[in-house]
Amino acid sequence: MKIRTKKDVEKLDNKIKEELGIDVQKYRNEEVIENFVELLVFPKYIFNCLIRPILISILIFIVGFFIFDLVHIEYVIYGTVGLILFLITGILVGLLLLMWKMKSDMWGVVNYSLDIMKSAITDMIQVNNQVNEENRKDVLGLLFKGIIHIVTIPMISKVISDKVPFVGGIVKRIVKKILTLFSDKVKFDEEKLSQELNKKEGDSNALRIYLNSISSATTGLEKIMNFTFGVAQFPLKIVFGIILSILVLFLYLIN
Repeated sequence: MKIRTKKDVEKLDNKIKEELGIDVQKYRNEEVIENFVELLVFPKYIFNCLIRPILISILIFIVGFFIFDLVHIEYVIYGTVGLILFLITGILVGLLLLMWKMKSDMWGVVNYSLDIMKSAITDMIQVNNQVNEENRKDVLGLLFKGIIHIVTIPMISKVISDKVPFVGGIVKRIVKKILTLFSDKVKFDEEKLSQELNKKEGDSNALRIYLNSISSATTGLEKIMNFTFGVAQFPLKIVFGIILSILVLFLYLIN
């Protein structure tokens, strides 16, 4: 089940309530918001990642006037074309650095989401008996999507809106896209989980098996995180390579 719209999120919420008997929205509380605030450090590196590379590129551009042997019209060409190319290069470098830093934050967010998921699993097993042989192997995948789309994304969006000035809207859309891609790619070992559950009965055993499955999935989740950020960064890397090549060729020709 892929989530793309608010209607999809509502369907997911209803599906979890009906099949697992748990209201995921109850985990959207002030304590969760405070923990996400502690996890995210966007303001600390917005300047370093976005503004600093642009300032450095402008400084290099200015130094170029004294390094290159320019005459007459070449000053105008360098002053216009060179400025544009240096600015675009600085912006692209800044965006790539920002996404690299965001990856660290996002991994913290995912880990915290898994902690929420463990609490939800515990609550689910303690308060209801709607998990049966037909659906128990699907519990982790369904619940993880619920935590990401019903708890994590809305809370992260609120934190970013409150904490990140000017570019908060852009950052929020990037983060939402990354988490959505991440939730679509996550696969728990459902067959192995089902076999383990069939071998051992009892709520305490089921709880332990579910929690162990979540913990053992960490390595796979990290690979998915790397893949997801790789997908998000790929277009920027392509554009950066093209612009950098044009810039180097321009500097070679004008020198």
